[in-house]
Amino acid sequence: MPSPRDLVPAGQLRALARRRDGPGLVFLATHVATLVLTGSLVWLSLGSAWLWPAMFLHGVVIVHLFAPFHETAHSSAFKSRRLNDAVYWTTSLILGLPPTHFRLEHAAHHAHTSDPDHDPELITAGNTVSGYLWYASSLPYFFYLLSSLVRHPFAVFTDVERAFIPQSQRRRVQREAWLMWAVYATVAAASFATGSFTALSLWLVPRVVAEPVMRVIRLSEHGACPLVPDMLKNTRTVLTLRPIQWLNWNMAYHAEHHSLPAVPFHALPALHGHLGPHLAELEHGYGRTQARILGKARDGSALSAALRN
Repeated sequence: MPSPRDLVPAGQLRALARRRDGPGLVFLATHVATLVLTGSLVWLSLGSAWLWPAMFLHGVVIVHLFAPFHETAHSSAFKSRRLNDAVYWTTSLILGLPPTHFRLEHAAHHAHTSDPDHDPELITAGNTVSGYLWYASSLPYFFYLLSSLVRHPFAVFTDVERAFIPQSQRRRVQREAWLMWAVYATVAAASFATGSFTALSLWLVPRVVAEPVMRVIRLSEHGACPLVPDMLKNTRTVLTLRPIQWLNWNMAYHAEHHSLPAVPFHALPALHGHLGPHLAELEHGYGRTQARILGKARDGSALSAALRN
């Protein structure tokens, strides 16, 4: 199997890897506009039977803020460093994801993709049907997220975290955790003081109820892919509808992203033209992707039952 870099002419690769502010600003503006639209639907639905569907729809747009969060973690969403940092921190606070912690964890994920011993983002829960459902429920995700926010202010790190957070960065992770709690405490205090449920109805509840959508998408990236170091084999690209592709900032082109992470999100469709024919894991639609992952999970459940018996 050729190296991904060898599949793209050097001149075209340099052009694809060029960072620009324009595409990111367009994606960000339309994402924010969609948030305003779905948030307005929630506001108009207060007190009616449409409230929960509206909050779920709004939540889907909120959890997809993980897309700009992820792109700015790579510092490639925008050419401007300040713009990258501003969007990264804003989405970090909205999603409750510690910025330096995630950046270091994600760097380890890229360096050791699908390595069972060193990839901190490897999802093993999907190997059985019960594990798949448990992970898709988002309960283990929120448990880890909350436990991280509780532990980090006191510089308490798990063995897995100590493997990717060097000693020199642990104080920074600690300071960021205190800052995040200060922001959340301010929002909570303002809500109590004014008797407002806005933060709950327009942020926290939608963000929680829609998180399973993002869990399913994250499963699609590497789930049921071979645990090998070849990026053209261990990561999946999902060819999906344009609105979904737009909402996740081209994150569906995940094999391309892992193969050449220096290429910004807006150039991934063009990169797919070069790498697409060489991908081992290419699927049409998230529905088919989940069916395939569940099929393998059923096989894993059957094997586990056979071993127990």
